[in-house]
Amino acid sequence: MELGGYTGKNLIIDVSNRSFKTIDWLEQKNDWLKLIGGRGFGAKIMWETTDAKTNPLSPEGIITLNTGPLTGLPVPGAGRISMCAISPQTGIWADSSIGGNAGAEIKQCGYDSIIIKGKSEKPVYLYLHDEDVDFENAEHLWGKGSFETETIIKEELNNDPSVLTIGPAGEKRVLFACITTDYGRQAGRTGMGTILGSKSVKAVAINGTKDVPVADLNKIIEITEEATEYMIKSDPERYNIFTRHGTTMALDWAQEVACLPTRNFQENVFEESENINADSMEQKIKVGDRGCYCCPLACGKLTKTKVNGEQVYVEGPEYETLALLGSNLGLGNIEDIAAANYLCDHYGIDTISTGVVIGFAIECAQRGKISLDGLKPEWGNTETIFSLIEKIAYRKGLGNILADGVKKAAEAFGNGCQSMAMHVKGLEQSGYETRSTPGMSLAYGTSDMGAHHSRSTIVGWETRTDRLGVTREKVEMQIYLQHQRSLFDALGTCRFQYCEAKLPPEEFYPRYYVAATGLNMNQEGLLLGAERIFNLTRMINIRRGVSRKDDYPPARVFDEALPSGPYKGKKMSREEYDKLLDMYYEIRGWNHNGTPTREKLRELNLEIE
Repeated sequence: MELGGYTGKNLIIDVSNRSFKTIDWLEQKNDWLKLIGGRGFGAKIMWETTDAKTNPLSPEGIITLNTGPLTGLPVPGAGRISMCAISPQTGIWADSSIGGNAGAEIKQCGYDSIIIKGKSEKPVYLYLHDEDVDFENAEHLWGKGSFETETIIKEELNNDPSVLTIGPAGEKRVLFACITTDYGRQAGRTGMGTILGSKSVKAVAINGTKDVPVADLNKIIEITEEATEYMIKSDPERYNIFTRHGTTMALDWAQEVACLPTRNFQENVFEESENINADSMEQKIKVGDRGCYCCPLACGKLTKTKVNGEQVYVEGPEYETLALLGSNLGLGNIEDIAAANYLCDHYGIDTISTGVVIGFAIECAQRGKISLDGLKPEWGNTETIFSLIEKIAYRKGLGNILADGVKKAAEAFGNGCQSMAMHVKGLEQSGYETRSTPGMSLAYGTSDMGAHHSRSTIVGWETRTDRLGVTREKVEMQIYLQHQRSLFDALGTCRFQYCEAKLPPEEFYPRYYVAATGLNMNQEGLLLGAERIFNLTRMINIRRGVSRKDDYPPARVFDEALPSGPYKGKKMSREEYDKLLDMYYEIRGWNHNGTPTREKLRELNLEIE
């Protein structure tokens, strides 16, 4: 039987000499298939093409766009791309998953992965259409916002391609610049837009017309019909709430269980949470729903707000944006959060990192460590927040330092500012405060990309069980979630069908994989592939200098007790965390310093010693 789910081809684009070539990976089929696809393919490419000294912003630096075996098939949420690189922000492994429709277009062009390298002398945008790549002049687009760029390219090409764009922040090499598609879907974290900007690539437009390879399309459709019915009927109330509100429904939950980052993570409850929750958003600014490729959840919420007196529309804010640009900045107005969201999307910067960096700057200024270029160091001050967003995007004044991220900014400021810098491995912490949730502290600490929740949101399980416990069961759950999340990125599909609509992964995704590829597979085999991916990205990080010292949450978790809320007085001890970390390494088969042992790598059939 011919292999389905994969095209068997990767595309390499060198923008330095405006050339491209295709490689056929089927000759090494088993070496690729054991990493499933998506993030796994990205990890393989990065391991083989980078080293300890690779500068991600040099012409030799690469960015990869990776689809999975389910991408482009009629599977709920199966339009995702894992963008993988060495992060210009953290200097280590990085990936950022983006939804929308571009992933399906890549598969319809006939590729599993796209690798972009080199640097163009002049601004260009890439136009991929089936086997061809055009290098289009983008000088007229340089300096324009992400949304405007997408519109202009769609009008120029006149065939409704999917378009991945950067804004001015990517051009200015803000280290947390993002990539935007479909007017509001982002590869937000770790500076993927920075890498494109360094290559003078303003956008990538994709229009494919080929059929996506599939072993048994009728079976895929049958499973999807079953999966959709399951999501709708298994927990109708939750399904209806999530499709109505999307991730914004998590705001009330985070406030209720006391993990909502507030005023630069100094607190974990926010007195104005009701003004920025899902109900407030629905009543005041929501105008519609948006969904990604082939997804019935439609979790994206289109809203309207005003920026400089002009009405604008934006997809969001999502929960993370509500938390980091809202409560974390002491901002209790839903319209203003949406405006800040719009500005970040327009300029092309990650809302999570932006919110953490600005919160850090305000706290530092309040403590007399720095000044804010004449702006008032006040929580909830929109003039300060909006001005700092612009300063960061264009690297103006103080923004030139903040544009390098909170870790490097703290090092530049000195004077004790490091104690207020909320990051792990140089990546700003996402939307959960963790002094009363040791499992979530471990999730951030051991994430291969830094303090991001995409690897595990064990906080949900943890707050329902033994919240303050330091147990082996918690560590085992942590590792399972890290593998399960890796699996969704490898398959090329969204995780929300599982974690929000409660679709059982073991009942559906092995069947999807078999129907897509024609290969025999079960859930254990898929999770083994995910474990390989997690170990391979760890080895990339080891090569880049990461060790046990980097697997800790921010200092505030240990050094400052919560000043308010139901867990007032709580902080985590380093002894408790070390106990969790020791168990984590032991269960993973890593040594005391966090390096996978030779025995573990052989067990996983990873020939990378």
